[in-house]
Formats: sequence, structure tokens, C-alpha cells
Amino acid sequence: YVRIKRKNTTIFLYVLLSDTAGDVRAKISAVNKVPVSDIRLFLDKNGDIPLDEKKSLADQKVENDQELYMVFRKEGSDEW
Repeated sequence: YVRIKRKNTTIFLYVLLSDTAGDVRAKISAVNKVPVSDIRLFLDKNGDIPLDEKKSLADQKVENDQELYMVFRKEGSDEW
């Protein structure tokens, strides 16, 4: 599993190392009802290292119990 953090919220999500960032975003969307296209995931808290949508979590060195960071697109805007 991984921990998905956003502000004061943490989602514990069961994932497979073969899952891609797109798969993880779809699982998050199912939990919090935010459209997949409005979710962006990062490996670091500062948002400098985005998860590659096409690579598996294993390819990106994501490990069990790792924290990933999530931001949402601002409503009615292209800003995050």
C-alpha cells in the first residue's frame, strides 16, 4: 500500500507495484469522487518530482508504505 497525502488528509491505498500513476489516480478518484483528470501525484512534498503516468510504480522506485503527494486542479481553472 501507499499513503497519499494532501494537506491534512491521508488516504491509505492498496496498490500493486505493477500499477501506473494513472491506475493510482483512478483508485483515488473512486474514493474521493474527484475526476481523474483533476488529480496530480508527486513523489516529493514540494511537487518537484511528478509520477510518470505511463511507468509502473516499481519503475519509479515507489516502495511499500511510501508517501505520495496529491494536488487537485482548482475548480474552473487550469491552475493546480
